[in-house]
Amino acid sequence: MKMNKKGFTLIELLIVVAIIAILAAIAIPQFAAYRMRGYNAAGNSDVRNAKTAEEALFADFQTYGKTQGPDTLGNATNGTGAGGLLQGPQVSATATVTGGMVSGPRTGDGNAVATGVSLSNGVAMRATNAAAVAPAVSSSSYVMATKHVQGDRVFAAETESTSILYVQNGGWAGFDISNAAVATAYAFSATATNAIDITGNGGGSPITNWSAL
Repeated sequence: MKMNKKGFTLIELLIVVAIIAILAAIAIPQFAAYRMRGYNAAGNSDVRNAKTAEEALFADFQTYGKTQGPDTLGNATNGTGAGGLLQGPQVSATATVTGGMVSGPRTGDGNAVATGVSLSNGVAMRATNAAAVAPAVSSSSYVMATKHVQGDRVFAAETESTSILYVQNGGWAGFDISNAAVATAYAFSATATNAIDITGNGGGSPITNWSAL
């Protein structure tokens, strides 16, 4: 008995391949956009948490801190100026566990005080504090920035504003905030005001100026 075998024609195969190609052309850019949003969301979340840590430090000790770590809270420093670069994953520092922190000089006696900060995997952060005009042993302001290494946005916070600011550049994916090209996005001031320059240090398209979230 002769069996009647049938298969797909060349035209049918070409139509299926064309449909798959169209779907892939739509889905792949969307997937990349979702991933970028996730990376940026991590940087945004971490700068918000770090801002909360700064305000908690000030509420307890009337001073703001700069980034330090990984180290224990017992080894906190009481200086002001540019802080160290923290890179996630970073857990909060305790008396016995190393981790990231913001540390500064306590008002009145200048002794070191600090509070721990947490960073997500892939996120880098730097915070700078500035000495007050009087008393000189405290720190009256701070500015900080975070970025996920695969993200395209730098997020920032400062003493003078309750807003979270961001600046964006599509060429920043693959670099953290220690990269020279990315670092042009923000300006850490050593003055008492310590404000972020939001007048146009974005360093590239699509957004060249700081914007508030």
